[in-house]
Amino acid sequence: MEVQYLNTDLEIESKTDLSKIVEEFGEDVFVLHHGEISGYQHASFEIPGGSTDADATINSFCLLVESLPSEVREIWDKCCSRVFDVGYESGTSPQNFRSEIRASTIRRVANIGASVAITIYPETQESVR
Repeated sequence: MEVQYLNTDLEIESKTDLSKIVEEFGEDVFVLHHGEISGYQHASFEIPGGSTDADATINSFCLLVESLPSEVREIWDKCCSRVFDVGYESGTSPQNFRSEIRASTIRRVANIGASVAITIYPETQESVR
């Protein structure tokens, strides 16, 4: 099994309702979850059709956030957590795997008050088939 980039999810959490963000993102995202978790409002998104690399996907999300109307951007800014979760599947080849997130993308992430997490999923029997 080869190491590979899977996807990047955007996960946000707030004490206030996130419905307006979900509405503004509209059909530009696929909503994985929107609701309450442990007393917080939570929303998780993917870009439909995905991308072949994390950098492009993160930039797509940044554009959506940067385009929010000011009253909806205030909701974003008040979120207690804004995370781009970059997922990879582990494997035995190639000998090394590189996935770059450019400096300009990191600046955009910082400017919208978000962070980046890396999740590595183990190779499973199902993924080997």
